[in-house]
Amino acid sequence: MEKYAQSSAESAGLPLSNFEFIQAVGESIPLSDASVDAVVGTLVLCSVKYVDLTLREVMRVLRPGGLYVFVEHVAEKDGTFLKFLQRVLDPLQQTVADGCHLSRETGNNISSAGFSNVELEMAYLSNASFVNPHIYGIAYK
Repeated sequence: MEKYAQSSAESAGLPLSNFEFIQAVGESIPLSDASVDAVVGTLVLCSVKYVDLTLREVMRVLRPGGLYVFVEHVAEKDGTFLKFLQRVLDPLQQTVADGCHLSRETGNNISSAGFSNVELEMAYLSNASFVNPHIYGIAYK
């Protein structure tokens, strides 16, 4: 995703010298404790191996008052046809989409990760078919 981030930054008129791209996994972020003002995660927690460990790492690297800005797709409500379909397709999705899980309830993980406040909203994307709903928001350390 680095090349897309670089392209987007350039398109927005942001100099690439303002950015440092680090290759890492979410469960072990190679940054010092309380070293960043914000962490931005877009469609990340669906494919990390350990969601709660990744969120602990986000908390660890955030400075007091720091922000975690997120967009994630999550599992549909129990008892719906979409939830049934997500459960059926989940193993295939993990294989073809770099470990992406369709049936994770990531909003619950974020809400219980220990942030001082979590503002979380939900939306359905019409062109995302079975990869719905999505949550987005800000969590404050």
